[in-house]
Amino acid sequence: MTGHPSRDAFRTMNMAFPPKIADAAHRLKHAAAELNEAFAPRRSTFPDSVTPAQLAEAADQFMAVMARIDQEEGETGPIFKDDVSKLGEYGLTVLMDLATWATQLDLDEPRRALEQAAIAAAYWIMRHDGEIRALEPVVNALANYANRSHNPVELSALAAFMGRAAQAAPAIVRQDLEKANPARAWRLLHLNRGIVATRSHNPLLMEQVFDELVRQLPDDAPAFFAEGMQQMEALGYPPPVQQVLRRYFDRWTRPTLH
Repeated sequence: MTGHPSRDAFRTMNMAFPPKIADAAHRLKHAAAELNEAFAPRRSTFPDSVTPAQLAEAADQFMAVMARIDQEEGETGPIFKDDVSKLGEYGLTVLMDLATWATQLDLDEPRRALEQAAIAAAYWIMRHDGEIRALEPVVNALANYANRSHNPVELSALAAFMGRAAQAAPAIVRQDLEKANPARAWRLLHLNRGIVATRSHNPLLMEQVFDELVRQLPDDAPAFFAEGMQQMEALGYPPPVQQVLRRYFDRWTRPTLH
C-alpha cells in the first residue's frame, strides 16, 4: 500500500478518524485540566516528577506547531522529513508520558483524549512523509480505539490506517531486531492489525493483512492463526471469514510431509 491515508475512508467512524488536530487539541485542553485537578492533592507524593501541567503545556505547544505547519505549508506540504520525524517523536513521547499520568490517576476520559491526540499526530507525520519513531503510543492508542469499535466498516478503515503506520516506522524498527521482546510495538501492531482485519469480516482485507503478518512475524503467525481458529466458533464468524482463517491455519500450522 502506498500514498497517504484518505480521510474519506474514515467518515463513517463515530469519532472523526483520523482525528483532526484542532479537535484533538480541544479535547487535550480538557484532559489537561482534569489531570491537573486530580494531581494537585497528590503532588507531594511525586516531588521530583515532571508534572502533568508541564507535560500538558508541551503537548499543547506541539499540537499548535503541527496546526501552524499545516496552515502555512498545506496538509502535505514540503517539509524536511527529518524535521517532521523529530517533531513527531518529541510530541508522541510527551503524549505517552501524559497518558501514563492518566493511568496512574485512573482517569479514563483524559486517557482517551491523549490517545486521540497520538493518532492525530501519527496521521500528521504520515501526511508529511515522516517516520513514526515513537511507535508505542500510536500502537496503544490504535489498539484501545479498536477495542471500542464494533462496526466492520470502521474496522476495515482502521486496519488500513494501521498498515500505513507500519509503513511509516523507521527502517530499524521494520527490521524487527528485538524478537526476544514479545511486547515490542512492531509485533503488537501487526498482531492487532490481524485481529482488527478478522473482526472487519472482510475476506479480501484479511488475506492482505494475513500475508503481511506472515512476512513480518513468521514466528508468530502459526499461534495467531491457531488462536483465531479457537475463537472462530465462539464468536460466530461468517462462513467467508471462517474459510480464510481455516486456509491460513492449514497452511501455517499443519506439518508438511517430505
